[in-house]
Amino acid sequence: MEEAGRMEAGVGAERRVVAVSNAAFEEDPPPYSPPDPKSAELLFPVVFHPQPHPHPPPFIPQPLPCTASVGPPGTGPPTAAQQPPKDYLVESVLVTLFCCLLTGLAALLYSHETRAALGRGDVAQAQAASKKAQSLVLFSLILGLFVSFSWVVYVLVALYW
Repeated sequence: MEEAGRMEAGVGAERRVVAVSNAAFEEDPPPYSPPDPKSAELLFPVVFHPQPHPHPPPFIPQPLPCTASVGPPGTGPPTAAQQPPKDYLVESVLVTLFCCLLTGLAALLYSHETRAALGRGDVAQAQAASKKAQSLVLFSLILGLFVSFSWVVYVLVALYW
């Protein structure tokens, strides 16, 4: 009987190929899956590292910048009076933390505005913002000292009166 089954399978029977598929990988992988190691060169392209030249390029001297002024007087190199304004950033942070939060934050904003104006090259606006930051820092310091001193006096009076 086995012989008959083998003969039937060999003579006139068709062979069927059964493909087993994994249902989890029929579609695109979920976004949290690890990348395919076969596509690593797409994710991490090889960076081209140029080889050094056998001979370095020749040194070409650059001209020095001219410091002489060819304009109206007072437009020469910067002096002590023409230095960029101070931004009071450190002072603003300190009075914000230790003295007065509200005016300290305002001083911090003006110190940031001073830096931004200097970055743009607007010296006039930077000086105005610097003056405001300086006055707010001083106001915050005086207000913080006054409140602290008042609190100490209040506690001493409440304890010993």
